[in-house]
Order: sequence, then structure tokens, then C-alpha cells
Amino acid sequence: MMGNKTQYQLTREQAEKAITMCLDNAWSYLDDADMYVSNNRTDHFPIPIEFAMEEIGKAKIIYDKILENNSKILLSNKDGIYSHETKMKKAISLIELDGSDEIGDRMAESLLMGDGMIDVSFDYSKILEIITKERELKDKGKQGHKIRLASSFVDFDTATNEPKIEKSTIDLTKLIKALHEIITGYPSSFNTY
Repeated sequence: MMGNKTQYQLTREQAEKAITMCLDNAWSYLDDADMYVSNNRTDHFPIPIEFAMEEIGKAKIIYDKILENNSKILLSNKDGIYSHETKMKKAISLIELDGSDEIGDRMAESLLMGDGMIDVSFDYSKILEIITKERELKDKGKQGHKIRLASSFVDFDTATNEPKIEKSTIDLTKLIKALHEIITGYPSSFNTY
């Protein structure tokens, strides 16, 4: 546990400053991940992605507290600000793919064909494709902790007892883009209600 206190009473300004700091820190971690990728050194690159997600999750926890109470924001460790799992769930809940506007436009076009007739030839495969890709990204985020641990520390193969460091076989570069979009889209990207 990082903090010395278990409960904080923040002003709105302090809470907003904390969110900004979390998002700036997350951006910095994503820059580190981009640097790993551009230098083709991806052995440890899940680590900064995971830390970025934790900071985004913490920002979302604080943001939700601001929505609950506009004047004094009561924040405690029970809210999950020090919980890896809680912060990751919050960050994962924010992941969306580009395409929602396109989906809306295509659905509007298909549903109203001038005379109010429904276009039954509308191709729903595009919607399914975007939903599938978003689900895959969320799954990668959920696996983040396991990937981070496996690629960070020397462990032992359970069958051979050989020491090893696992390399991630999952492409996390798409996750970097989605996390950048969450940060640049703040505060609208945090509105999940």
C-alpha cells in the first residue's frame, strides 16, 4: 500500500488535479511503451501499459467520486485507489474502439431510407466486427497483470524446472492506441453511465 492514510477528503480542485496527474502519468507510461515498440524491445513492454491502465483506472475512480459529490470528495482505500484489480476493471470499462459514430451513421441511414422504410440489406457485419475487436482489447487488458508478471520476473518452468522469463505473445500495441484515446477524450471518455 502506497498511501499513509486510508481516507482523504478532497476539494473538487484537488480531485481534478489528481485526475490530471494520473492521466499525465499514464500518458508518460504509454510513451515508454511506444519507445519499447519503436526500438523493437518488447520483452518488458507490458509493464508500462499495465501501469498506464492502473493510473487511468485511478483517475476514473476519482472522477466517479466527483460525480457523486460536487463539493467535498471523500476518497478512501475502500474505493480501490490502491487496488490493482479495481483500477484495472475501471480502465478496462473505458476501452472503446473508434467507429461508434460510423455505426450510428450507418444505422441511421439503414433505418430511415427516405420514406421511413427499414433497409433490410444493412450489413451488420461491420458492427459485429467492431464489437468483437473491442471485446478482444478488453480481454487483453484483463490479461495484463498475468502478462506483466510473466514478462517481468525470472520464474521456473513447471515441467523442466528451467529458469525462464516469458515473452508476451499478445499484441498489446492496439491497446496503447485505445488507452491514448481514453486520455485524449477525457472527460467525455469517462462518461460510462
